[in-house]
Amino acid sequence: MRLQNKRILVTGASSGIGEAVAKACAHEGAEVILLSECRQDLEKVAVAIGQSGGKALPMVVDLNHQEQVDGLIPRLEQELGAIDILINNAGVGLGGLVSDISMKGLRFVFEVNFLGLFNLCQQALIAMGSRQKGHIINVTSASGRFGLPGVSAYVASKGACHIFTSALRSEAKLLGVAVSEVLPISTSTAFFDRLEGKQYKPKGVVQTPEKVAECIVRCACSRRPQAEVLPYPLIRLAFVIDAMLPSERSSR
Repeated sequence: MRLQNKRILVTGASSGIGEAVAKACAHEGAEVILLSECRQDLEKVAVAIGQSGGKALPMVVDLNHQEQVDGLIPRLEQELGAIDILINNAGVGLGGLVSDISMKGLRFVFEVNFLGLFNLCQQALIAMGSRQKGHIINVTSASGRFGLPGVSAYVASKGACHIFTSALRSEAKLLGVAVSEVLPISTSTAFFDRLEGKQYKPKGVVQTPEKVAECIVRCACSRRPQAEVLPYPLIRLAFVIDAMLPSERSSR
């Protein structure tokens, strides 16, 4: 078991990629702390992991409420022991044209996708940095590297996560903490069904959450973690084309 004796905190663990990665980590021997605001779904995931012989602790936390996030990692470490790996996976979406997006909706997306992630990264960096070991894995999105019409608020929040993760990596390296970014393409989860505002249908290749989870676990197990993980490697070509021909964005 590649993650034996590791304690891993996974956000957004009640469904989709978070559920898949939590189960995969538990299968590799990790003790998994499951975070989500969806109590019923979270408990189902914890029960499933337990029935498979794994260890999972469900915790209901809403990243949209700062008071629930502040000081969370120090509290958990005081109660359970050191957290070895933080996997920031939680995310919400908001569909609609720029002209239709409310400031309330925009703030909600950034509160969960960026500010919640930033808060937990900050806490983890302080805790792991004091031990000079640990690994932070931020699950962002390939869409955060170029704009997509119809989900501008979502991609903007993921773009912020991408740039932040790059800066965090440089600071964390000085403290002996590894930082990785995972950039999935569209994934076959309930995410798009739960999208607030106007519905958005992904185009092109769609991956399974299990495929993305496999890449995340491989990264978590590595002695020399990758800085950037692309579950669909061909997306790098899209990054290059977008950088060279930004005027073509409107044609996608």
